[in-house]
Amino acid sequence: MNSTIERLYQEIGLEALEAANDLSGKLLIYAEVLDGVISADMFYVNHPSGSVRFRFCPRPVRKLIMQLWQEWQKLQGNKEWRVLCYVIDNGNFNIDLLYPDQVKNDEDVSDRRSLAAIKYFGNAKVNYSKP
Repeated sequence: MNSTIERLYQEIGLEALEAANDLSGKLLIYAEVLDGVISADMFYVNHPSGSVRFRFCPRPVRKLIMQLWQEWQKLQGNKEWRVLCYVIDNGNFNIDLLYPDQVKNDEDVSDRRSLAAIKYFGNAKVNYSKP
């Protein structure tokens, strides 16, 4: 780990929290990255009832995730990751990474994204509507 990676972790979290307008619980950033390509989405609890809102990550968050992916690869000994699950809960963050050999080729990003939402939010109903 280096100071650039640590700074990017913090910046990703701050930008995501700013983008989650009505956050009232856990937030998940689900991102898949390939060289020059990124898909990044947010799920977050936005109501005391526990409903989960889905949003595409804003451009600043996507840019920071891509920077993290690029910086990660520069560090000797780091294995290239393909999927990032960045969770903020009660002021703490946790990052889970999946590597290319852990990504099932018979699933597409929408399948994997839905499975991640279930992993982190259980069977909570996800609201995919526009705000």
